Amino acid sequence: RLLDLDAEARAAHLDAIAAEDAALAAELASLLTDAARAGDAHFLSGWGGLPDSPAPAAPPSLAGERIGAYVLEAPLGQGGTGVVWRARRADGRFEGTVAFKLLHLSLIGRTGALRFEREGAILARLEHPHIARLLDAGVTPIGQPYLVLERVDGAPIDRYCDSAHLGVVDRIGLFREVLDAVAHAHRHLVVHRDIKPNNILVGRDGHVKLLDFGIARLLQDDAGAITRDGGQALTPHYASPEQLRGDALTTATDVYSLGVLLYQLLAGRHPTAPERATPAEVIHATLETDPGRLSSAVTVSGRLPPDALARIASA
Repeated sequence: RLLDLDAEARAAHLDAIAAEDAALAAELASLLTDAARAGDAHFLSGWGGLPDSPAPAAPPSLAGERIGAYVLEAPLGQGGTGVVWRARRADGRFEGTVAFKLLHLSLIGRTGALRFEREGAILARLEHPHIARLLDAGVTPIGQPYLVLERVDGAPIDRYCDSAHLGVVDRIGLFREVLDAVAHAHRHLVVHRDIKPNNILVGRDGHVKLLDFGIARLLQDDAGAITRDGGQALTPHYASPEQLRGDALTTATDVYSLGVLLYQLLAGRHPTAPERATPAEVIHATLETDPGRLSSAVTVSGRLPPDALARIASA
């Protein structure tokens, strides 16, 4: 997770880890240093960096590769456990595109692979109009697990609401669809653990889809190493206090994240953290600051003139 962050966010996250476990933070810092040295030396890249050596070739693309009944077309994004491709089915069974999620090769055979398999098992038990469906699953010839998911062509819920200039009633209407999806997951004893705008897309039909159960967990699951490995996988801006403290998680964890989301949809700001706060500042604000009342969130204690408030409201 640290390697996926930029330098500033990585340093802040490492500081937060050090506050909880100094030995772990020191070990991680050592690994990051080794990784930087390996990158500078082009380790395992096939290029030694000698003056007369040719530059390393770009890694081969998987575009056009057929895996099972699917042909990969273009990458859509990647996360801590896998990369997601737009793909189409090539056996004539149906037309249209899907989201094809491949486990990172480096995680095959490790706890990351078990978490990936658990994501598939969780999605298999969820069937709801506002949750992206699991369509298929399998393993490539080289042993790389994959999930085939419903592809949602849409925008994150906050960006959609702002670009469409939706009013309060319409924003709450979309939020109620999110609540329905999360309630369905909770009825099946699934805690999402990463509710945020990027995981809630509004499609062309104007309805929401909840995505990415990659760090979700079952309430009755005692997965040991799997849960410990993913226990600190979180998004600071939307994580609950118990997530940040490493305490036991319940459905209340998702309810807190939903509250942050609703606050942002209606006030245009985080309930506790200042604008452009670092991850460490967000964590501190979540743990130490009481949110202001939503009804007064945009008035800034009455310091804004009425015309400024009108512009904020229209935006």
